[in-house]
Amino acid sequence: MRFESMSMLPASRRRSQFPILEIAGVGMVLIAVIVLVSQLGSFSAERQRMPASLVMGGVPVSNLSRAKSQAYIEQVYGSPVTVWYKDQELRLEPAAVSFHVNSESMLANADEHRTEGTTFWSGFWDYIWRRPEQTIDVNLTADYSEDQLNAWLSDVAARYDRPPIPAQPVLQNLSFANGQPGYSLEQEKSLGMLEEALLRPTNREVHLIIDERSADRPGMQTLKQLIIQYIAAKKFQGVASVYIIDLQTGEEIQLNVDNRSLMPVELNCDIAYASTSMIKIPIMVNFFRYLDWVPEKGTDDYKNLIETMTQSGNVSANAMLFKIGEDDAQAGADSVTAMVNNLGLHNTFLAVPLITDPEAKALPVPYISTPAREAARDGTCVNTRPDEGAQSTVKDLASLLDMIYQCAEYGGGGLIAAYPDEITQDECKMMLDFMKQNEEAPLIRAGVPADIAVAHKHGWVFDTHGDSGIVFSPGGDYVLSMMLWGDVSDWMAISLTFPVMEGISAGAFNYYNPDMVSVPRRGQWDLRDSSWPAEPVTIPEIPAPIGGPTITPTP
Repeated sequence: MRFESMSMLPASRRRSQFPILEIAGVGMVLIAVIVLVSQLGSFSAERQRMPASLVMGGVPVSNLSRAKSQAYIEQVYGSPVTVWYKDQELRLEPAAVSFHVNSESMLANADEHRTEGTTFWSGFWDYIWRRPEQTIDVNLTADYSEDQLNAWLSDVAARYDRPPIPAQPVLQNLSFANGQPGYSLEQEKSLGMLEEALLRPTNREVHLIIDERSADRPGMQTLKQLIIQYIAAKKFQGVASVYIIDLQTGEEIQLNVDNRSLMPVELNCDIAYASTSMIKIPIMVNFFRYLDWVPEKGTDDYKNLIETMTQSGNVSANAMLFKIGEDDAQAGADSVTAMVNNLGLHNTFLAVPLITDPEAKALPVPYISTPAREAARDGTCVNTRPDEGAQSTVKDLASLLDMIYQCAEYGGGGLIAAYPDEITQDECKMMLDFMKQNEEAPLIRAGVPADIAVAHKHGWVFDTHGDSGIVFSPGGDYVLSMMLWGDVSDWMAISLTFPVMEGISAGAFNYYNPDMVSVPRRGQWDLRDSSWPAEPVTIPEIPAPIGGPTITPTP
């Protein structure tokens, strides 16, 4: 076999060989150039878009163009904020508060972050090797009008705030309706929450802070409103005073209403009234101060107390004054006045013993000055032309009953404090027992159920009717003292005054016992009963010297 060397081949044969290697090399260079150009083009195009790691104001804008990024950010932050006022859904449009996203500034900030410390070719090199880009987080740049946001909240408050509705008196059945709850926008606290929602791209929802107020229960002022409305509704054409003390809490209400024109006007003063037979309450208290023994049944002391407190006996009351005064009834009357003044009851006095014989010559009456009496004289308060021999106010009578109650229930209070060696708890209990036996004149008693104990003392003269007592009710014990006066020359019509006092009593009882509104009451008295004064009755004035008493017999 022959082998010939290539070098020995003819030149024509060598030139016929195809330059594969050269072509391949050139091709590879061309391909590299094409790839390089393509990658450069892709990189350049990508540099025109937002980087994949860019977050602007919490909004990802990767691979979006600048224009689209700008539009997207403004779209996100231009969306409404859902606002809840309780269960009411509202919409806050950012444009309504001049909310504006400064997207140009944010894009410029993004460019600075992207190119910071990086050249084009170093970035291209990272792109070629697909190295992950550093996350770029650009903070939101935006502004809005705080004044407009406050105005928007104020408008929401004006439309949706609901003030609580206070408890209301119900005149139809002398009861009370509970109030309705109210609510109001906490504007300052809610403002911050709305600002935060406007500045975040997601969870654009706010539950406004609402101050809710529970429904009010009827209070003593509600009871006061009921009494005023009731007096007006009954068309009592006169002056009425009422004082109530809550014996559990000590809360008190006082009202003085002048309804002579049938347009009730509330007076801010203590009205002096003829104390009528209710003056026998302080007489009884002072008699127990005098006694060093317990009055037992069958004794004169016991009989006088029973007759005075249950039958309004003037003779028995004067017998107690006679004993208090050491055989001097006038001294006994002076002692009663001194006692009530010492207890702080400065509008109450007993100037002379009680009239027992209308035909007897009236005794001279010393003038006793009291704040209420002087207010009536100088015209700063209504003048009921009260009896000169015995006067009081509903406040004084109620306060004295409160002292008796605190003494009887707890062995304390003003009465014990003033006379620790002269009044005992057992004596105060006995006082209340005597008053509970008073079944005449169902004024306070008429407004409460038949099984409710009432310790009271009633009284009237021709132009003044009243009743003061303590009601022992399941819902709480309370003092009720009331007086009605009419500018009359004959007897006031008891068909008008007695129902007024019965209704006041019923309203007070319903206030303390709302679950017993429908329970039957003792109800009206029989006006045909001969024990009540007929109407009209003219009581002849008792002759008296100038300055002397004009005291009609009181039941």
